[in-house]
Formats: sequence, C-alpha cells, structure tokens
Amino acid sequence: MPARETVVTATHISKSFRLPHQKYTTAKQGLLHPLAHRRFEVLDALEDVSFDINRGEAFGVVGRNGSGKSTLMKCLAGIYRLDGGAVAVSGRLAPFIELGVGFNPELAARDNVVTNSVLLGLTPAEARARFDEIIAFAELEPFVDLKLKNFSSGMIVRLAFAVTTQVDADVLLFDEVLKVGDAAFESKCIEHFDHLKRAGRTIVLVTHDMTAVRRHCDRAMLLDRGRIAAIGAPDEVARAYQQDNDREKGAPRVRPRGSSRSRDRPGSEPTRLPVRLPSWRDLRRVLMLTRILAVADFKLKYLDAWLSYIWSLANPLAFFAVLYFVFTRIGHLNRGVGHYPLYLLCALILWIYFADASTRAVYCLVAKDSLLRRIPFPHIAVPLSVVATALVDLCMSAVAVLAFVLASGVTPRLSWLAVIPIVGLLTLLVAGMAMLLSALYVRFRDIDHIWTLTRQMLFYASPIFYVASDYPKAVRPFLDANPLAAAFTEVRHAVIDPTAPSLTRADGGLLGVLLPVAVVLVIFSLGLWIFRRESPNAPENI
Repeated sequence: MPARETVVTATHISKSFRLPHQKYTTAKQGLLHPLAHRRFEVLDALEDVSFDINRGEAFGVVGRNGSGKSTLMKCLAGIYRLDGGAVAVSGRLAPFIELGVGFNPELAARDNVVTNSVLLGLTPAEARARFDEIIAFAELEPFVDLKLKNFSSGMIVRLAFAVTTQVDADVLLFDEVLKVGDAAFESKCIEHFDHLKRAGRTIVLVTHDMTAVRRHCDRAMLLDRGRIAAIGAPDEVARAYQQDNDREKGAPRVRPRGSSRSRDRPGSEPTRLPVRLPSWRDLRRVLMLTRILAVADFKLKYLDAWLSYIWSLANPLAFFAVLYFVFTRIGHLNRGVGHYPLYLLCALILWIYFADASTRAVYCLVAKDSLLRRIPFPHIAVPLSVVATALVDLCMSAVAVLAFVLASGVTPRLSWLAVIPIVGLLTLLVAGMAMLLSALYVRFRDIDHIWTLTRQMLFYASPIFYVASDYPKAVRPFLDANPLAAAFTEVRHAVIDPTAPSLTRADGGLLGVLLPVAVVLVIFSLGLWIFRRESPNAPENI
C-alpha cells in the first residue's frame, strides 16, 4: 500500500508568552522605567509539539481549556510566530478560528460576505460569483441588503459558516465551529463537513465534543498543558481526554525569566527562517486586500450618510475661510503672493490629506485586532487601506479646488499634470508614516499624543498660510527638506502661478528636489522596516 502524502508537518514547535510583572505600554514609561520590562515570567503555551497530518485526513485536536489548542491553531495558520521548531504546509491553508471575523454590523450582508470571503482567500470576483450559493446555504435570501446589526445571532453565525463552505483551500482548520444554529442547520453543517472529507480535503478539528471526534476524525491528538499527552485512534484519544478531565487540573507551566527548556530536546531553539522576498502573487493579494478594506471603510463613512460626504468638502473649505480671513485681513501674509486664496486652499487640501491619513493610521492595527488574532493575512493592507480611503477624500476635495481655480480665471495648461507625481510622492510619504505610526502604537500607546504634537509643529513649519520663500535664511536648509513644503511649492508653480519659483529654480537648485525626495524615501523605508519587524507580533501584543 503506497504511503500517504504528508501535507502538514509540525516539528518540535514551541510557543511561549511573556507575563510581565508590571507592563509598561507607553514611550514615557519606557523612558522613566527602562529596566521594568525585563521583570517577567514565561507561560509555555506549547512545548516540543511534533506531528504529521496526511492528505485527506481529518485530524482532531482535543484538550482542556488552557491546554494550548487555540495557540496551536494560530501557530499552524501563521498568525503567531514560533519560538522554536517549524511548521510546513503543502498547499493553501484556511483557518476558521472564529466565525464571522471581519463582519461589520453597519454593513449589509452582501458587503460583509464579500469582505470576509476575500480575507479568507477568495478574490473579489470569486466572492461575488459565489454570493448566491453562500446566501442560499445560510437560508437568508430575503435579508441580503439588510444591515448585519439587524440580524439575530443565529442568522449571523449561519451566514458566517456559509462563507466557509465556499473557501478553496487544501487544509482547513476548524476551531469549535460545528455547533451552529438550530438542529436543522447544525445537521446541514455536519453534512457539509462530511462532504469535505469525501472531497479529500485535509481537516484539523479542534473541539471538546468527543462525539464529533469519534464520528469525523481519522486520528486525534490530546494536548495537556502544551504537550502531547496522546496521539492515535479517535476512541483511544477520547478515552484519554475523559481520564484527563477526571484528574485534578494542573496549573499552567510558568517559569521565571532566564530559565530555559531542556537543551537535550531537539528543536528547543528558535528556528531562523530565511527571509523571503515578496512575490508578485503576494503583492497582488496586498493590493486586493487594501482595496477591499478601503471600500468597506468608504461605505461606512459615506453610504447612507450624505452629510459625511458634504462635511468632507465643507471641512477644508471652512478651515480655508478662517485661515484666509486671519492671514489676509489681520496678518496681511498675502502681500506679493499671486492668487493667494488658491495657494492657501491647495496647501490646506494636501495638508488635510497628510494629517487625516497619518492620524487615523495610528489606531488602525489596534482597531483590527479581531482580524489580526484570527485570520492570517498581510497586515500591511490595514494601514495602506487607511491611506487609500484618505486618497479618495483628497480626490473628492480636488473637485472643489478645481472649481475654485477655474472660477479665479487661471488658464488650464499641461503643467497641471505635474500634480500626479506630486500627489504620488506625498502618498509615498503618507504610507511610510502610516506604517511607522501604526506599528509603534501597538507597542507604545502614547504615540498618538506624540504624533499630535509633532503634527502641530509640522503644520506651522510647512508653508501653508505663507510661501516657502518666506523661510528665514538661517533655517531654510532644514525646512527645505520638508516634503510637504516641496509639494506645496510645486503645486503653486504648476497649477496656480507659473511665474512662482519652483524647487529647481529656488536657491537649492537640483538639491532642492533631491533632498525632499530622499526624505520621503527614508521615511517610507523606515516605516516599512519597522512595520515588517513589529507587525508579525501584533496579534500577541495588541
């Protein structure tokens, strides 16, 4: 009989969590108490766990609460980083650790299905094509355009399970998701589970239901305080589970900092995996998730709320009116500046884009904590979706700005096309700041206060209500490196007044162009580096 192909291999995997004696989560506390974070104990959630799962096999994972089952699922799915050992999966893996993750009660069932399906691995086109089948399985045809907040809890879990029936994956992880809805729908779910087995899908089932283990699983594994206590036939493991429950529950293994696991066990050291460069497929998925998350945010902001749309235009215009009155009627800063109102308006629109996107990005990872903890997906799509939503707001505001420019008698010309690379460079700056701030906020919860102060300083240091030529000569070399100043100056020259100085015609010459571009590239690279370093740990640290 030929050997069965192994599709999941867990080799001596270990995972532990720090239990700090006193947790400091702000930059201020870190500076005042630099050594406090070193006092902690370690909870060993998994220790030296090894097993193989064959293609087409249904593998059960059981154990008492706190035994490490959910941690194991998240390690297999790639949500948690391993402290030691390695996991190898042949084919695509889809985890269903909690049903309905990513559902938003303010969106309709149709929007939630598409968003959740894409997060679980489908493309938007596939999600829309399978939408009718999902709704039919959930038996919710009359409610597709109803907001989810008006659904009953049973309707929500039915819809969530129905999404899982359409996910294409070679390996499926189920964590206590068969008990769904009433008896009739639960029977329907069990029938679908049997269909998956007949189709040859590889299934990992985490459950406390020994009847389900005996019925559905080919093999099972019992975890006890992070270690394998038994592995083998479902009946044997089910009996071991019952005996384990009859014994007194043991305390979790907590060890003081500095103590180590036995070095004579293989795999006790963390595995250093080689750095893999992103492929084109990875980039496509990032862009796809960025778009789908941005669309969801856009609908939440504007759908059924036209006042929000009006406010997105009225807010910068009202700000413009106040600053125009203060700095022309009181401060007289418009002297010698042609079309000063247009310059002020353009600078404000670009500033609001930068400030709004960077400020909302600070909280974006923490706001998506339920997604990060339960679904493996490129985390970078979260801050990028914030930037994409702000970019849409900028485009809508640009329509109002264009109307003002044309009404002021400015003649359209080809130099207006320079706005495209200017906004592109500004978007690169915003994306770098978004990645940097969102990653740092997970670790330091006072980053928002620090950024608020920094943002105010940038506002006054950027030529918004004055022009860059008004910089004092003593500080001009430093302030000219400000990418915002470069963007405002070039927009003034390209769109409003061709006689106004551009960056290349200013005192800095070519350096006046290269310096702000270099600053943008440095900030983007720094943000990307910090985000790639910190975001994989976000599911544990949030």
